[in-house]
Amino acid sequence: MKDYYKILGIKPSATIAEIKKAYRALAFKYHPDKNPDNSLSEAQFKEIQEAYATLSDTYKRGVYDDERWLSGMNSKTKHQEAITPRWLLNITIQLNTSLATMDTHRMSLQALQAYILLILTDAHLGILQQEADKDINNTIITEILKATHKLKINYLPEIEQRLIVLAAGNEEMLQAIDDHVEERMRKARRETLLPYFIIFITLALCILMYFYGRLG
Repeated sequence: MKDYYKILGIKPSATIAEIKKAYRALAFKYHPDKNPDNSLSEAQFKEIQEAYATLSDTYKRGVYDDERWLSGMNSKTKHQEAITPRWLLNITIQLNTSLATMDTHRMSLQALQAYILLILTDAHLGILQQEADKDINNTIITEILKATHKLKINYLPEIEQRLIVLAAGNEEMLQAIDDHVEERMRKARRETLLPYFIIFITLALCILMYFYGRLG
C-alpha cells in the first residue's frame, strides 16, 4: 500500500491547506517541463498527483485512512472512527465497491487475500463476537464471500476458517460458507478440465474434416 503522506512529505494529521501547500511545492519541483527527459522525475510527479488526488478529497482520504490503519501503517487519526462491528461492516462493503471497478487480471490476489485477513484478525473477530450483532456478522460474512469470488481456490482455506469462527452457532451462515467453498471447488475443477476439453473438441473436428475431405 502506497504511503501518500510520505510521498507528499506531510503528517497524517495534515490539514487540507498543508496538503495543498506540499503538493504545489513538489509538483513545481518534479514537473516534466522542468525535468525534460527525466523518467524518474516523471514517475515521481505521477505519484505526487496520485497522492494529492486522494488526500485532497475528504471521502477518498477517509477511505484511504481506514485502509491504511487496517493494514497497520499507522495509528488511528482524527478522520477515523473507532473499530466497531459497524465500522468493520463498512470496510467490507467498501472493499466490494472497490473490487467492482478493478481489473481482475491486474489485481494482486495475494494482496486481496491479505486485506481480507486483516479484516478478519483475531482482535476484530473478538469485537464482532463480543457485540454479537447477528445481522452485522451475517452481512460481513456475505460481503467477504462476495469478495472471494476474485480469488483462486488456493487462497480460500484460511479465510474460510476465520469465517467459520465468526459464524459459530449460526447454521444458516455455516451452510452458506460451505456451499460457497464447494461451488468454488467445482468451478476450479471445471477450469482445470476446460483446456483438455477444448483440445479434445479440436482434435475431433480435425479428424472429421480429414475424413470428410477424403470422402469428397
